[in-house]
Amino acid sequence: MDQFGGHKGETEAAARKRTRLGIAVGVAMALGAASSFSVARGGILDGVRPEDITLLRFAVAGLIFLPFVLWRGIGNLAGIGWKRGLLLALTAGPAAAFLQVAGFAFAPLAHGAVLVPMSVTVFCSVMAVTVLKERHGRTHAIGTLVILAGLALIGGEGLMSGGAGVWIGDLMFIASGLLWASYTILFRYWRLDAVAGIAVVSVISLIAMLVIYPLFFSVPHLLSLPTHDLLLQALTQGLLSGVLSTVAYNWIVILLGAGRAVLFPALVPGLAIVFGIPILGEWPTLVQLLGLASAMIGLLVALGILRWPSAS
Repeated sequence: MDQFGGHKGETEAAARKRTRLGIAVGVAMALGAASSFSVARGGILDGVRPEDITLLRFAVAGLIFLPFVLWRGIGNLAGIGWKRGLLLALTAGPAAAFLQVAGFAFAPLAHGAVLVPMSVTVFCSVMAVTVLKERHGRTHAIGTLVILAGLALIGGEGLMSGGAGVWIGDLMFIASGLLWASYTILFRYWRLDAVAGIAVVSVISLIAMLVIYPLFFSVPHLLSLPTHDLLLQALTQGLLSGVLSTVAYNWIVILLGAGRAVLFPALVPGLAIVFGIPILGEWPTLVQLLGLASAMIGLLVALGILRWPSAS
């Protein structure tokens, strides 16, 4: 097996080991992403603006990855190339991050925590088959449907309620999911290194935000925010989500393929709601807990760990 996910000639034992590793990394990624959703929502409620969170995300991630990009070579952009790097930054850079956070200014946690991963799962599953020509059996399809049913249960109550303008936030969440799905397909199609891909995105995004933020947003507002709020967002959005969770996500794509990797974001909504208990004081309902259980069962089915009757 090479680092790009080519598993020809792989033994059954090696395949099982790779799958177990992919699952472990996937769960870790989901935990990190879920915490970032909850902290982002809490930050928005406390007066931190979406552009502030976007800047902090890439300030931390960009500075962490800058030495790596310089070491790999700035001329060829760490071996990825400027054309590919710019395309990756357009999909997983400031636009996707801003839309994901800005949606919380219009819609509650349940909306973003459901619509972003659901959009990634649906869009990427379709593109994995049509663009990457990945083929998955009926078990994968059944598991994906069970996952989507679980997501519908988790967010159903919240998605059916809300005041005027909530649809704006929902569209932002869906657009962010589409961008992330596009990034996933490009990453897999180009068979990129797990670290190099997000390193390039982070450095380009840092440069872009250093230009965009002072031109269009308020630096005095940023400086007026409490230090602990800035540190919390920087650590959660920048280090945990921007660096660790994204590298983990890239690694899952390498280990399991794009079509299976995007199943793990299905765990994010339920976990985000659980994290929302201490962070936001929002308790999950019984229906949402059933939805989380459904999403987890669907994930196990889609990965072939839990056998669905008569599925192949």
